[in-house]
Amino acid sequence: MNEKKDALRFHRQEMAYWLSVQKDALWRGDVETEQFAIMERRKHRDAVLTLWATPVERLAVCV
Repeated sequence: MNEKKDALRFHRQEMAYWLSVQKDALWRGDVETEQFAIMERRKHRDAVLTLWATPVERLAVCV
C-alpha cells in the first residue's frame, strides 16, 4: 500500500512541476518547451489514472 501511495505522490508532484513549466513556457512564448511539458504532464496523468482509477473513469478522462 505504501508503494502505491508513494507512486501516486511522485506522479502528482511531477504533474504539478510540469504544469509550472508549461505555464512558464507559455509566458515566455517557448512553444517547444510548452508542448514537451504538456506531453510529460499527460504521461504522469495517465500513470495516476492507472494506479487510482477504474477503467471506466480512465475512459471518461481521456475522452
